[in-house]
Amino acid sequence: MALPKLFRKTQVRFSAKDDLNLLKEVLAENPYKEKTKWEVVAQNVRENVDKVFNVTSRRVRERTQLLLQQFQKEIYEALKRRKIHRKQQLLQEIQSLAEEEDKEQKEKAQQKDKDEHSAKLIRKRAMEALTPVKISNGRLYSFFCNVFRIKHVK
Repeated sequence: MALPKLFRKTQVRFSAKDDLNLLKEVLAENPYKEKTKWEVVAQNVRENVDKVFNVTSRRVRERTQLLLQQFQKEIYEALKRRKIHRKQQLLQEIQSLAEEEDKEQKEKAQQKDKDEHSAKLIRKRAMEALTPVKISNGRLYSFFCNVFRIKHVK
């Protein structure tokens, strides 16, 4: 059963000019750094187009991803023949932004893992120092050696 026309979203056709406008906005706003910027990009694209252009943040993000995928597969050889180089340049810059953000996210995750590991180690040492120990006949010396990480000499 088809939905009435009021509830269906209209299909958006991006022209080459619309793609350039989209890529310029993506480059200006850098939504890879902050995901909420995709809505700002969509709003700017809607404002900068002469025709009725009903795009959402999702459509803008998916179109950008599609263009990047096509660029990576080198489908734009036909565009080189038509001398559309600005689009390629913008796609390269956007691709580098996305790669930089991925790299930063990985570095943050590694640093977080490293911090969590050191925190666990500190907690473990603190708990070892707090465990109750019966001290008798010369065990006091070995107990303090363990707590303060001193070499035990017999």
